[in-house]
Amino acid sequence: MRKHAKSWLMKVILGIIIIVFVFYFGAMRGREQTETIAVIDGVRLTYAEYSKEYQNITDSYRQRYGDNLTDDILKKLNPRKMAFDNLMNQLILLRKADEFKLDVSDEEFKIAIFSFPAFQIDGKFNKTLYERVLRQNRLAPEDFEASQKRMLKIGKLERLIKESVKVSEKEAHDIYRIQYEKINANYIKIAAKDFRAGIKPSEKDLEKYLKEHEEDFRVPQKLRVKYIPFPGKDFAGSEEVSDELIEEYYNYYKDRFKKDNKDNKDADEVRPLSEVKEEIMSSLKLTEGMGIALDAAEKAHDIIYQEENLAEYARENKLEVKTTAFFPAGNPPEEIAGVRDLIKEVIDLKEKEITPVLSDNQKHYIFGEVSIKPSYIPGLKDAGSEIREAYLDAEARKLCKKRALDILDRLKTGQDIQKVAKKEGLNLAETGMILAGSNIQEIGYSQEVSEALYEISKKKPYPGDVYYVDGNYVILGFKERGKPDAKDWEEKKKDLKIFLLRLKEQKYFSSWLEETRESMIKEGKIEILKDVTSL
Repeated sequence: MRKHAKSWLMKVILGIIIIVFVFYFGAMRGREQTETIAVIDGVRLTYAEYSKEYQNITDSYRQRYGDNLTDDILKKLNPRKMAFDNLMNQLILLRKADEFKLDVSDEEFKIAIFSFPAFQIDGKFNKTLYERVLRQNRLAPEDFEASQKRMLKIGKLERLIKESVKVSEKEAHDIYRIQYEKINANYIKIAAKDFRAGIKPSEKDLEKYLKEHEEDFRVPQKLRVKYIPFPGKDFAGSEEVSDELIEEYYNYYKDRFKKDNKDNKDADEVRPLSEVKEEIMSSLKLTEGMGIALDAAEKAHDIIYQEENLAEYARENKLEVKTTAFFPAGNPPEEIAGVRDLIKEVIDLKEKEITPVLSDNQKHYIFGEVSIKPSYIPGLKDAGSEIREAYLDAEARKLCKKRALDILDRLKTGQDIQKVAKKEGLNLAETGMILAGSNIQEIGYSQEVSEALYEISKKKPYPGDVYYVDGNYVILGFKERGKPDAKDWEEKKKDLKIFLLRLKEQKYFSSWLEETRESMIKEGKIEILKDVTSL
């Protein structure tokens, strides 16, 4: 089809296909958008509402994580379930708010809208800015205001439910002890490397180790790609950006221009417009250039796609074709590391195929001519020294742990830790008075060691295990606990009560919402018509 795309016969055939797609798949799309996926006490939840919520959540994650948001991370975050649950919960809360006869007055709504920072200039509500922001986000004022009223009504119900939660003095003091009580612990470190000298692996041992741990030595698949970049800065116009547009951008994105105060003084102070004017101008020009560059990239893509001539098109249009070195799929070279969906698009390209136009924050790209070196597991001949080192480390660690556990068992029977350490020729040290849960600098960072400091006490002086940290196995033992500071407790009590109250309120509200949802499902007030995994 690509080869004969310009012939009159192919144009007729494509025209027929387009008509079929418009009338058949267009109709299906319409049905999909209005399809009901759940009914909550008579109110329909449609696919269109779900799709919009899902898109909002994924967009917010992309803004928050930027280029660090991979498909694997997004899958773990599970925005599909989050979107479905958000909408379900909103409808449940709205029904319950109606049962409690909760409503939002015009004055309450006005105060809420006027307090949005995005709608303010110099701390005051600006109607023109309000309308412009809604327009930029493709929101009709009536839709936005209706949604805000729903959120305010839900907020009222949430506050009503949380009002019953209380925090006792004992609960707050327990939190204080966990956060601020100090402990002094004994510890013994045993170095795993000291056990390497006596280990003499045979070739058979190394072969067996490689077979059992072959994935640890796998050489990953590597790619090499050619691409044409379309940098936004190269397409930006030379015209000056108006002061009005610069000021509007500055007022809307003031949070981006906060001063970086290391001493945390005046942390909310914003850099003056005169200081950031050039930065804003560059950003606005880049935005304009990226739009023009996208048009150029899409035009190039359509021609290259039909004529299968990436290099020839670049030469005729004086564009640069770049070629990467071979790189692992999970670690693209720096110059293209920020390209969204890069690996997903290039990994299955056939000869002469090209990707859609792909982008990062600075450029658009067309990729093609992918070369692949398959993943493989090397043998002893190719990776013998690496395998031998891994084997020695693993065996030394086993022997070290065995010795550490033997010592721990003796200590648990009541033997004196100082005498045991001396007999074994090991150094016994103390952490000094530190906060339970702290990182012990002399040992190295270990979440397990930090948690073990909470576990040990005078009645139970030793934890249940030994811990591997930075090449050593560590044996912990309780020595003494610090005395509570009554004055410090009184100073921190109020803030701790507020902190604990917020935690308890959220937990109580979440439990109430979950129980309400389950109850409505049992009563037949909620009917789920589509499983979230199928959406």
